[in-house]
Amino acid sequence: MKIVGRLPNLTRYESIGINQLYNVADGHAHQPQTPTQRQIVGRLPELFDEAETAKQGELEEAFRHAFYALAGQRTAERLERTLFCYSASLSTDLIATYLNARGLSVALLHPCFDNLATLLRRRNVALTTLREEDLGPDRVDRTFAELREDAVFITLPNNPTGFELPREAWERIVALCGRYGKLLIVDCTFRFFSRTPAWDQYELLEQSKISYLMVEDTGKTWPTQDLKCSILAMSEDLEADVLELHNDILLNVSPFILRLLTEYVKDTAREGLASSIWEPIDRNRAALREAVRGSGLIAVNPASNISVEWLRIADPQIRSVDLVDRFQRLGLGILPGDHFYWQDHGIGERYIRIALARCPDMFAKACAVLKSAVAVDEAGQA
Repeated sequence: MKIVGRLPNLTRYESIGINQLYNVADGHAHQPQTPTQRQIVGRLPELFDEAETAKQGELEEAFRHAFYALAGQRTAERLERTLFCYSASLSTDLIATYLNARGLSVALLHPCFDNLATLLRRRNVALTTLREEDLGPDRVDRTFAELREDAVFITLPNNPTGFELPREAWERIVALCGRYGKLLIVDCTFRFFSRTPAWDQYELLEQSKISYLMVEDTGKTWPTQDLKCSILAMSEDLEADVLELHNDILLNVSPFILRLLTEYVKDTAREGLASSIWEPIDRNRAALREAVRGSGLIAVNPASNISVEWLRIADPQIRSVDLVDRFQRLGLGILPGDHFYWQDHGIGERYIRIALARCPDMFAKACAVLKSAVAVDEAGQA
């Protein structure tokens, strides 16, 4: 399928990418199974039988406890104000529905994955942009003092840039939400790629008494063929309304999926994030950066640790959609940067995003294709 011009959203590009020979478009976890994860796959019939006879509440509690323990969120392990969804997108749509029902406006991080803005807009939620630099220590107080929107929606770590906030910045933002009466919404779906020491964010949120919604997910972390679960946690004042919305669309996440994911999370707790999750990501990032060295594609955030790489196009004459089209003809699927800047696509035209959660052998071949295509362009032959 040839891409002509700009497609309407990033998911359309991902749907094309997953059918390419070298798919580095979607950010889902497609890295190889580790030896111990392969053992879990070998136990699928056993896990299915266990899920069939277990109580739903027990499976949810076991998954919640394992997930939050691995994340270092001890307060959330005991938090019963958690709803389970099949995907982070569904959790986000619940948030959007709640915001619409209350007539609340939102300042949303810019850039971020565009389906966040799309889901909010489809629910007629008024949006404005919030830049990463607006949350910096020298600007955050002024940002909140001037903020007219009812809610702040941020993604940490941020897809695609890898932007993170230290604990001190979290504490400042929570305090400012309390001072100005803002609802804080945080998408933490890439949390397990952060290398900063874990600390209990939910303890801070609970003690602050601010209104909050937190979205968690497994789909970006564990290679479970898109069998995944998202957790939507909330402050006490929002529980009744959000629970009612959840009940309207979903009874429960599959008990088998919960049982399977619990085993993956526990395995990672035993084996460690470094060997279970980070190793292929780090190897692929290094391979990609070597492949683009001197090519006119530049890593925007050298400190990024998330499972995607955000690259800037140095040549002002080349748009991201041009590279997407060129690479697609070579069997390489990537994402253009334009839609990540959901309010102004023009800002993102000089960026592309490449997913790293892939088999290193396949990824090395993808890097070779990319390097060759860029080298041809640099020589003025494309």
